[in-house]
Amino acid sequence: MRKYKLSIVVAAAILFSSFVSIPILNESGFNEEINELRQKINLGKAKVIKTLINIKGGKLIINNNTNDLAEVEFQYKEKYWNPNVSYTENSNTGKLIVKSNTILINDKEFEDNECIIALNKKLNYSLGLDLGIGIAEVNMEGYHIDKALLRLGVGSFDLNFANTSIPLLKVQAGIGEAVFNLSGKWNNNLAANIKAGIGEVEFIVPHDVGVRFKINGFLGEVSAKGFRKSGKTYINKAYSESEFKLEFDVTGAIGSIKITQI
Repeated sequence: MRKYKLSIVVAAAILFSSFVSIPILNESGFNEEINELRQKINLGKAKVIKTLINIKGGKLIINNNTNDLAEVEFQYKEKYWNPNVSYTENSNTGKLIVKSNTILINDKEFEDNECIIALNKKLNYSLGLDLGIGIAEVNMEGYHIDKALLRLGVGSFDLNFANTSIPLLKVQAGIGEAVFNLSGKWNNNLAANIKAGIGEVEFIVPHDVGVRFKINGFLGEVSAKGFRKSGKTYINKAYSESEFKLEFDVTGAIGSIKITQI
């Protein structure tokens, strides 16, 4: 069995943690080990959780399948990942950090790396995502999020923030495909700053809330059915009469942008 290089710092009670090493055959017929780390963190006094997730490669899944503060599961080849989970609390605020510390290598070597994070839906979050090469399926529909700062690398990224009424969204996208679901009910305005990269980007927005896109420095196709275009600005029918407005400032993309109202 290999020696684990795992760093775990938790200043609150942990319900359960386990480490498992599973042998598999690689393409050459030699055994390689897929390591598993499972970490569960109890609810504490904190109601606001500052969350930083930094995954350099592989697959990331975020869901709400927990009644605890958080549950984190890693499956990885030790050669390519060095997972680190830390959680601290200071009065009413908690800080959760989930990281994979690894050198940048090609995407094929990340195929067996997966991180699944379950976050408690009843808490309030500020969210930071820093993703490298791979796939992300982030389902935070109905969460309380005061801001989200996202850095997307190379790959496919599906980010569901429906019914969050998130007031601040900042994105720096890389290469690949990204879908941002911001549909549902809104209780406030949104200021979204998107620095797009190379590839396809889709925004899903509500039809009954005011939405305006300003798209600058873009080379490619914009599909915005139901929006009125004026120069580089796209405005939906609900914009003039809506109590709340979703403002998107999109810059520097090459590829395609699709805006879908539901």
